[in-house]
Amino acid sequence: MMRFNKIKILAGLTVMCVLALSSNIAYAIVDVNKNDKVKTERHIIKLRKDKKNNQQKAQTEVKSEYTNDVHRVFSLEDCVNVAIKCNPTIRAYLCDEDVYKSRIGQAWSNFFPSITAGIDIERSGQRYSKDVVIGGRSQYMTMGYLPNISGEMLLFDFGKTKATADMVRRMYEAKQADTKETINTVIYDIKTTYYNVLFAQAQVNVYEDTVKDYELQLAQAWGFYKIGKKAKIDVVTAEYNLGKAQLNLVKAKSVLEIALVQLSRIMGIPEYTNYELSDQLLLNDYKNDVESAIKTAFDVRPELISAKKNVDAAKMNLRAKRRDFTPDIGIFAGYGNRLGNKYNVYSSQFGAALSYSNLNLMRVKKEIDEAKAALKKSEAEYEDVKHTVYLNVKKNYIDLQTAKQEILIAKLALDQAKEQYRQVTGRYKAGVGDAIELKDGENTYLNARLDFYNAMLNYNVAAASLEKEIGVPIKFSDELILDITKER
Repeated sequence: MMRFNKIKILAGLTVMCVLALSSNIAYAIVDVNKNDKVKTERHIIKLRKDKKNNQQKAQTEVKSEYTNDVHRVFSLEDCVNVAIKCNPTIRAYLCDEDVYKSRIGQAWSNFFPSITAGIDIERSGQRYSKDVVIGGRSQYMTMGYLPNISGEMLLFDFGKTKATADMVRRMYEAKQADTKETINTVIYDIKTTYYNVLFAQAQVNVYEDTVKDYELQLAQAWGFYKIGKKAKIDVVTAEYNLGKAQLNLVKAKSVLEIALVQLSRIMGIPEYTNYELSDQLLLNDYKNDVESAIKTAFDVRPELISAKKNVDAAKMNLRAKRRDFTPDIGIFAGYGNRLGNKYNVYSSQFGAALSYSNLNLMRVKKEIDEAKAALKKSEAEYEDVKHTVYLNVKKNYIDLQTAKQEILIAKLALDQAKEQYRQVTGRYKAGVGDAIELKDGENTYLNARLDFYNAMLNYNVAAASLEKEIGVPIKFSDELILDITKER
């Protein structure tokens, strides 16, 4: 064994660290940080900047803004921005990204020096009986401690560590895509819930108008009954109609409150309810065609990108398993000293090694077979996701076009019902019509109004669904489906 003094040992360890930091470690750090330059959506970039600047403190400040002491008016974009900041599901996925990012560094840590240090306490010496003397030596007993330090560092392993780090890096990129998909899902949930709130508010308005109409009809029925032009049955019918309309109004308000609570929960501020929405159900037309929508989805849909990254990770895993047959090349150094006893003895070592670590040919072969099967599975899952994206984009595109036609048909039915209601109301005021005819006209008009708003809701939800399946917002055209702001 080669022997060195303390200065040589320390110098050897220093050289090891310098080599590591200047070569493999530097490469690993560059490889880890290289992925932070990947382009992301505006919301994700903003959110990650907030997280770097003490995210926990920023989160507390954002939530503290939304207390029921302050009344706010939210647009759809406002709701989306609040959800991006406060929704806990998004924060959980961002933390999951950090977990996988740290695993890249863990993989590259194989090239970092491994230091072992310790101290042993022992009692040593020789003892002889009184009647025996060997070589004239006397007996002795000593207590001492043995401090020791050693280090080793991997220099080259024929690409095993790099393949493992590449695999983890692909998994990290897949998690980034999963975060984008989660944000798309949250935005979709915000939009659909937002539109449902607007629809619920429209229902409340319809039933409020209905209550007013029935209050007026009840007053007319009483007037006709008092002068003898109508029977008492008209008054009873009008009272029944008014009571039912009031009940429907109470139910509609309850639905509206539940929809608002649901919207608050998705935004991540479930306790906040003191707000109202500024928008109405949209009638904008969209300019897109199914082929370009499918192409865009194949290029940018985060779920598809995540599946592709998983395929790449499976390929890197197979490469790493195949390289398990190769040896490791490294250097090592150590130093120990026996202190406190009669004879101080130190030892030191420094050298290089070519080694196999627990090489089991059967296990390596089966691990390679497993990696091949995992790769085939990932490729099949990627194809399945691709087919699903194709189907969903096409289906939602057809749903959007169908919903557009439903709006036009519902508007035509609404105009006809409104005209019918105007006529039966006029007949009843003139004393010609009866209560049954009036109620039929009122119900037809009421249902036509609700059907019209429901068609608008379906159209907006279909547009939000198509945006989610594509992965990016779809563009408005310069025209409206209907040039209308109010149907009444």
